[in-house]
Amino acid sequence: MNNHDFLKLVDKYLRGECLPDEELLLEKYLESFQNENTNWNENELDNKQLTEEKIYSEVMQKIRNKEKNVIQRIFYSPNLIKIAASIILFISLATGGLYFSGIFKDRPAVIAWNETETLMGEKNIITLADNSVITLNADSKLKYPRSFLNGKREIYLEGEAYFEIQHDTSKPFIVHTGDLSTTVLGTKFNVSAFAADKDISVSLVEGSVKVSKIEAGVEENIVLLQPAQQLLFDKEKKLGKIELFDDQETVGWKDDILKFDNQPLVKIFVVLERRFGIKFEVTDKSYYNRKITANFQKETLWTVTEVIRKLTGLQYKTIKENNETKRIVFYKK
Repeated sequence: MNNHDFLKLVDKYLRGECLPDEELLLEKYLESFQNENTNWNENELDNKQLTEEKIYSEVMQKIRNKEKNVIQRIFYSPNLIKIAASIILFISLATGGLYFSGIFKDRPAVIAWNETETLMGEKNIITLADNSVITLNADSKLKYPRSFLNGKREIYLEGEAYFEIQHDTSKPFIVHTGDLSTTVLGTKFNVSAFAADKDISVSLVEGSVKVSKIEAGVEENIVLLQPAQQLLFDKEKKLGKIELFDDQETVGWKDDILKFDNQPLVKIFVVLERRFGIKFEVTDKSYYNRKITANFQKETLWTVTEVIRKLTGLQYKTIKENNETKRIVFYKK
């Protein structure tokens, strides 16, 4: 059996597509091949253990991705995968690498993903494999790889997050949010991309970022931001504009600082709901357009509520469920 046929048969076995006689042929061939190739030269021995562990890990990852019945069939012969790893290693060293054998060369490396999701009233700090730090705001979701492969650092965001990215010119860091992708090498910036919001905003604190629009699978560069600049991208019109932003008003949330400058209650209540995990309402809907200015520095829910009461002239009541406050309702006297 030549190398090409052998690798095809191993791959077929892992897919659970081997016939009984093919399985028997493969096991016998592997056992005999291992017995005949137990001698390694000095250079091969130096890297044998590390390389074999890597190949074994990749093979096991393929197994974990299969259906349960296929897994059971593979583990019916417990020595097969270990033997296969050894033989694959032998062919890899002999021919210059498994991926040049013609069987697996077009298959991308398997990426294992983590997902982190926050509820209303929650924040979470995530440290990535490259030591970049992401502060995830409430009501948000982050999908990121356990390790970065293929020369890229790519993550997916729904909601809002503040990024402190480790500098690495060889591996650009890309944040995917809806129709936009934000590319950086090392910087500090904020991305807000809540599904219910009209706009996606990218606000640069330090460094530089490139923001691109993805449409019909084609990437189109929109802008290269400088510090203190913010891109507001209208999701419906597919248009963006650049403006300056207030640091505390835009990224203060990560430090429990909430700053509102002449903002309507309807927008303020959305921010407060994310911060405290409690619903804010007004019985007279015309008050939703009432604008106020306030700056809360790590204040409690009740301090914030009292300030709003004084600024609007409204009264409020609390609605509880199972002895927990769930809603704060403002109303006229």
